[in-house]
Formats: sequence, structure tokens, C-alpha cells
Amino acid sequence: MTPQYDVSDGRILTWALETHVVEHCNLRCADCCTLSPALLPAFVDPGALERELAQAARALRPHVVKLTGGEPLLHPELLRCLDAVRASGISERVSLTTNGLLLASLGDDFYSRIDRLTVSHYASAPLHETLLARVRSSCARHGVQLTVKDVARFQRMDAFPARAPGETALAFDGCWLRVRCHMLHAGRFYACTRPPHLRSRLEAAGVAHGIGDDDGVALDEPRLFERLLAYLQRDEPLRACRFCLGAAGGWSEHRQLPRSA
Repeated sequence: MTPQYDVSDGRILTWALETHVVEHCNLRCADCCTLSPALLPAFVDPGALERELAQAARALRPHVVKLTGGEPLLHPELLRCLDAVRASGISERVSLTTNGLLLASLGDDFYSRIDRLTVSHYASAPLHETLLARVRSSCARHGVQLTVKDVARFQRMDAFPARAPGETALAFDGCWLRVRCHMLHAGRFYACTRPPHLRSRLEAAGVAHGIGDDDGVALDEPRLFERLLAYLQRDEPLRACRFCLGAAGGWSEHRQLPRSA
């Protein structure tokens, strides 16, 4: 089904906009949807992030902006990244999603900059209850909405080799990612988090993929509103969809890959 979007004051109203401020992670989760175990370390520049969000704000009004990754707490200038989101004016709500392992190192200057915190509590990398209690206390003190998600299973999303056109169209039609997981990456807007990461993964493996810039929309487009609205309401799969199972993949027990994998 083709999604429809409301418009207010010349801006498209969406649920969320993600930016992966860190590509890599301190965990190696099997079936990671952002392919972090296969990506090289990379950090978003806070100044570039603010500029990209300000560009996107010409046409978008997400309910919340989510900083994620990879593991965003690895970013050496995380507070500047949070300030960049706020300064862009694109949304009134700033959120961060983390595996929580590094939360003990953060203090009031972190919690005062966010509105929401989501901790993915992985079965294969559990957090100590003492740490969780400290996080709950900090969130309560700063009025931060806290969600602790217990994750015992991951859904397989990668489709290697590529899927047939009929299978791709069916997966695209029923995929929730293209509605809930919009993303900014390297100056472009993507309907979901998969295209740029899949392209990096496939190129590293020497696989021909055909995933190009047309899987996203450049933020410096003169007619950004029109381009984004048409892109978001398209009924044609992205090229990256050929290598993605979307919401149709099977589930398996959450586990960590060996460091040599």
C-alpha cells in the first residue's frame, strides 16, 4: 500500500527521521539491520549534521529526530551532535537509541540535551541492573522519556543473492521500514536505513548491485518538497530492496558474531 503524508505549513509531516552519527558499533550482532559489523569506523561531523538537518527542515517536519548508529555513544563529539539537532529546528523532540553499554560514562550534560532515550537491552549483551537503575534515575530527573526494549531475537533482513522482481515488489509493499525509518545520510534523504549501508557492504564484497543515488533524494534539490513527497509516496521499490527482506525475514535468537567474522 502506498503511504500518504499530511502537509502543514509547506512541510511534510512524518513520524521519525534518523541519522546514524556512528557507522560502527561496540557489539557485533548477527543480522544487524544497519550492517554495523561489516562497516568501517566512521563518525558524522556535527557541523555537517546541522547543515543537512536545516536543509531537510525546508520540506520535512518529523515528530522526532533519532540519533542512532552503529552505536552513537562512541561518537567523540556526541553532545555537539545533539546540539546540532536542536539548532536545526527540524523537530521539537530529540531522541537517542543505544545498546546502553557506555551510558555509565554520561552525565547531566547528556540527559539535559535529549527528550527520549531508547535502550536496546540485548539478550547476548545484558546490562547490569545497577546501570539501568542509574539511567532510570537520570531520565526521571531530566524529564526524559525512557524506553528499555528487551531484545531476545533479531529478524533477518539481508537477501544475498538478490531477490527476483516479484518478490522484491511484494516485500516493498508490506515493508514498515519505509514509513518508520527515514534516514539522512551523506547529504541525502532515504526512505529507510538500508540503501547506503547495503551499498557499502556489497561493494566491499565485490558484488554488483546497481544501488545508486536515485535510491534517495539530495537535500540540496531546488524543489525539495515536491521531490520528497513524490519519493515518499512512490509505489516502486528501491534498488536496494532487491537485497533486503524487509518485514518478511525469519527470526533467530539474538547472538554476537565472533570478532574474526
